[in-house]
Amino acid sequence: MPAKATLLFIAIGSFSIGVATDRFLFSPEEAAEPGSARGGMEVARKSNRDRHRPDHSNSKSSTQAPANRNELPEGNNSSSNPIRELIENLERGRPVDFAGTARAILNMPSGPKRREALHRLASRWGRSDPQAALRWSEGLTGRDQFSTMEDILRHWSEEDPAAAADYVAQLPGSERSLHLLRDLSHRWAETDRSAALEWSMALDDPALRMRAIRGVASSWAEHEPAEAAAFTTNSLENVNERNHVLEAVARRWAERDLQGALQWARALESGDQQRATQSVLRLVAEHNPSEAASLYQEIANELPPSGPISREYRHMAQEVARVWSSSSPAEAAQWALTLPERDSIQRGAVGDVTEQWMRIDSMAAGEWISSLPAGRTRDGASERVVHMTTHTDPSAAFDWAQSISEDHRRFGLIHHTLTQWRNVDRPAARQALSTADIPAEVRQRFGEELGLAPAPGPPPAPGSAGGGQPGAE
Repeated sequence: MPAKATLLFIAIGSFSIGVATDRFLFSPEEAAEPGSARGGMEVARKSNRDRHRPDHSNSKSSTQAPANRNELPEGNNSSSNPIRELIENLERGRPVDFAGTARAILNMPSGPKRREALHRLASRWGRSDPQAALRWSEGLTGRDQFSTMEDILRHWSEEDPAAAADYVAQLPGSERSLHLLRDLSHRWAETDRSAALEWSMALDDPALRMRAIRGVASSWAEHEPAEAAAFTTNSLENVNERNHVLEAVARRWAERDLQGALQWARALESGDQQRATQSVLRLVAEHNPSEAASLYQEIANELPPSGPISREYRHMAQEVARVWSSSSPAEAAQWALTLPERDSIQRGAVGDVTEQWMRIDSMAAGEWISSLPAGRTRDGASERVVHMTTHTDPSAAFDWAQSISEDHRRFGLIHHTLTQWRNVDRPAARQALSTADIPAEVRQRFGEELGLAPAPGPPPAPGSAGGGQPGAE
């Protein structure tokens, strides 16, 4: 029947186009480079043996889906599909319309297939004509721009790393461009460390120089950590540059040899020692937070029993607490309460646990804070909650502010909360101020400063008490 035949024809045609599109989106591609984020601790690294699996498909039918998405179905006319035509032209060395294909992909609906298509296009275009590909990517926005530039630069740097690095160094300053530069210098150092280091050290911009050197040092530390560490401590005089590169070297060394990294870090001079050790603890905490907590305890046991403690040791505890609480806030909280109270070590760690726990389960976090005994540690946790909730829930923030035991901090946080609250609900802020647990003179001062003083009442009616004519009874 004509209608059924037409529907069947449409169905077959639609399926063929879909299969061809899938061929483009999921065509075999070279293994992705690990970049600067490769690694983790050696014990945590995964095998790549199963990354590529053979194709066992025997299907010969053009009307059935291939058993493997990487297999091209037979009988599909490439001239009817520009995306498939692009792939075939690339494979056969014919001229390719990259710009036209790019326009077709950008018209696809947002989602994983569109992102995958952009990745494939950028990778192939980056091999063929990286400068033209980059000019195209500069016209994109947001995630599309960053991801395509990353793909293009990866392939360009394989052929001409100096040219690719020069291009990135001229980009407008942003966190994304700095990220691109760090990864590029890391890859460059894998093949020519001397050239990558020389180019990085010659940069004038401090931010660019730091990221580039960090990328080189990170690659260096993967293979020769002691030499990378010696370069960092002996050759980098800028404090900010030295600190960031030292962190990268410590982390890479710990991925390869935890005990060796710790031994090196603990032998450094005061400031370098604390920063390198903190970086190692951060890495360990990401994989085994309880082990990181034990390592910190060993370090803390070596501290003098009295006298001030460097803030870096407080930051170490906070680092472990922060990472641990992102996966197990209750366990992290229990550990944080065992830390010494001297120099706010416990208070800082509890505060960082509070922040992470509030993001995961604010009700459970609130119950835990309320169960803490009154004092500096509980006040510190409550203060974190105030700052986290002032803009989203000023009423709750106000209640937490009032729970602070120390007068000076309580008054300050109440003032802070009311300042934000009045902008969204002035009557509610005025009412809260009228009942706040603060002295009358402080309430009056806040009311005047914030424009929250009680509104004057109506004038008395004639003949009422206190009103009427002078001399009236």
